Amino acid sequence: MKNLSIVILCTVVLMGQHQRGGSREMPAIGVLQGTVLDSSNNNPIEYASVSIINVRSDKVITGAVSDENGRFYISEIPLGKYKIMVEFIGYNKAIKEDINLFPGKGGGIEQNLGNIILSLSSVQMAEVDVIGELPQFIQTIDKKIFFVDQSLIIQGGTASDALKKIPSVDVDIDGNISLRGDQNVNVLIDGKPSGLTGGGRRAMLDNIPAAMIERVEVITNPSAKYDPDGMGGIINIILKRGKFEGLNGNTSVSAGQFNQYNVSGMLNFRREKFNVFTNGSYRLGNRQSEGNREFVRDYGSYADTSRERSSSIRIPKNASIKLGGDYYLSDKNTLSFSSTYSNHYNSKEEIIHYLLPLEYKTESNKLDEGGTRDVDISFVRDFENPQQKLEFDVSYSSSNTSEEQGQTNTDEGQTNLIIRGDYTHPIKKGSILEAGFKSTIRDFNSDLNYLDVPYNFIYGEDVHAVYATLAHDFSENWGIKFGLRAEQVEASTKMNIGGNQDSVNIFTTIIDNAIMGSPYSNSYFKIYPSLFWMYTIKEGDQLQFGYSKRVNRPRRRSINPFPRNFYDTSHIRTGNPYVKPEFSDVMELNFSHFDRTLTLNTGIYFKKTVDMLRWWDSDFISVGDTLYEVVSSDNSGNAESHGIEFMVNYRPMPLINLMVSLVTWNSRTFGSDEADLNGTSSGYFGYGMSTITLPGIARIEISARYRGPMEFSDGKIKPNATADMAIKKGFFDNRLNLTFKVSDVFNSGKFNIVTNQVVDLDNVRSYTQIMEAERRRHPRTMHLVLSYNFGKLEQKKRWGKGDRGRGDAGGGMDMDY
Repeated sequence: MKNLSIVILCTVVLMGQHQRGGSREMPAIGVLQGTVLDSSNNNPIEYASVSIINVRSDKVITGAVSDENGRFYISEIPLGKYKIMVEFIGYNKAIKEDINLFPGKGGGIEQNLGNIILSLSSVQMAEVDVIGELPQFIQTIDKKIFFVDQSLIIQGGTASDALKKIPSVDVDIDGNISLRGDQNVNVLIDGKPSGLTGGGRRAMLDNIPAAMIERVEVITNPSAKYDPDGMGGIINIILKRGKFEGLNGNTSVSAGQFNQYNVSGMLNFRREKFNVFTNGSYRLGNRQSEGNREFVRDYGSYADTSRERSSSIRIPKNASIKLGGDYYLSDKNTLSFSSTYSNHYNSKEEIIHYLLPLEYKTESNKLDEGGTRDVDISFVRDFENPQQKLEFDVSYSSSNTSEEQGQTNTDEGQTNLIIRGDYTHPIKKGSILEAGFKSTIRDFNSDLNYLDVPYNFIYGEDVHAVYATLAHDFSENWGIKFGLRAEQVEASTKMNIGGNQDSVNIFTTIIDNAIMGSPYSNSYFKIYPSLFWMYTIKEGDQLQFGYSKRVNRPRRRSINPFPRNFYDTSHIRTGNPYVKPEFSDVMELNFSHFDRTLTLNTGIYFKKTVDMLRWWDSDFISVGDTLYEVVSSDNSGNAESHGIEFMVNYRPMPLINLMVSLVTWNSRTFGSDEADLNGTSSGYFGYGMSTITLPGIARIEISARYRGPMEFSDGKIKPNATADMAIKKGFFDNRLNLTFKVSDVFNSGKFNIVTNQVVDLDNVRSYTQIMEAERRRHPRTMHLVLSYNFGKLEQKKRWGKGDRGRGDAGGGMDMDY
């Protein structure tokens, strides 16, 4: 009985083994085999996705991936009539029809399909589905897609850590995002504005766990189909959603220095008619920072110096959960729902040690707590023609934040309602028409209680838009796409004071000056054209020119007139409720090259801006006998900027992946009545990453960032370099993984700035102020991350078209914008 039990157990295990490409077992019913080759060099393509589709039901019944020799071998296929579809990232899919698996009929029950050739494609790569390891990024016709969830270094981190791993994107020590040196970036979650980002373009990315992010899409020059808001471009963060057949999930736990802990997980259950999923994360830990500032005021005959040193500890606690599902009404109709909830509680202790001219200390405590709610309902209708699609989407998000600084309390709330519809229709061969509408209703409210006097700030913005684009391929080598977007905007600002303010200081003066201009409204109608021209030089090489008109509408931080702190009079930051939007014309010329081992993207860009919006307008306000510097936002005349972008991804073999990027920018601002708003600035930014897989041993990831010296009209920012590394070891067929990572290996991450300004006291007297400041956040930190995957790890292909066939409401820009 013992021997019989062993035999039965071994038989069951062997029967449950999954057949991967390259295996050679006797066929149970029918067998298909073949070899996948690259059309440009006849090299085999590894990890190509092979799907067997039943002709009658048009459903995928089984499949495999090709091995290192490009071969696939699929057995246990029920007798019938089939077609085979072969896909791989960067290539046009190949379909082989009329495959008959019948004894003695057609090709018989075991057939060798021979060589299946895939040709390179640089346009439709976003449409391709892959089983196996994805590349680091994909270049499509209108965006770059970065699969940050594969990065080892961001595990246990936040969205800020994820964006730091994307070429052309920089996140400074305060969490401010810039794209190609431009901080006017529109950050979206799943293709829409979200409460998770805090409602500002300088998004609150520390509230978003990296474990919930699947990929990031970067669009530097969007067409008329996309919202024109954001001069620098669009960064779209796509959150994960379960999409595997059956019950599947993963969980991870991380622990690091400074009491940093993170727990996250994802779960999904999918059947033929529905799919439900959830993912969540809980994170806490200490965030330490320190800095120093020195001011020298040179009056000519004498000078005085003030010097201070600061240190702070911030303890964030964040919890997030996403729930959702898809219901497949039919093969062509999908109804989707998702909802994201997030809560945070942050405490911060800061000590400022004034060294000169008098030595003393101030201590402050700040509490920040709040939550966000995002709800989205979408419907997608597919048609027989895969290029035809109808989409409708309604989303609502809200966020609230409460801050307490000593006797000062601030409560903020924001809501966003978006209603959107899109329709794509192929007119004839080579021509596609897209049309749609979008309405966005945004409200922001801030209540301040300062010195027992209540203040209120209200901002409302309604944007109603319609658009149409037409794309036409004149030949296999070149095509054109142009579009128009029309928008009507209604924006209004109102401020109130709920009592009499007896005290007069720099903070009450700033608020009173803002109230004097209330109420304020700004209504405008604008047309935003776009034009794209594409030329294929040869297979894998493409030249693209793009033009679009953009707008940068002011957001929460740039318009909120209440100072960000009420205790540090040497570092006053506030918004301007009467700042206007800026408009720009953007042009790009890019060259792209794609092949099996090398992806290259390089280009030049030029931007001309009217009513440029600056975040660092420096003004001096006198209260009594004291002169204070206040930094705010303002429109600064016109501007021109240009630069070069270079990015290359080289994969000499499947076990090694290298990525290098470089971005430069130069800008000139002119035409402003304020001298400090005119001038020039320039800089460059570089990024590199290397991933090495040692089979059966570990996977190693090393990345480095370098921000070159940045020059601007009244100062400079010194260069800075950082490096991160991580190593992962897999167990039990990589279901259990242990990762060790080090952030800021050389403990070199810091920000150093020097400014030189002339300050006019009156029409006769003036002095020169020289300021040098250095700040450091997040010292070198080591983490351990343990993760476990369970369930099936293969993605089911629905309707033979990958995820897009089910109307992926996960937020791909082509879907949700």
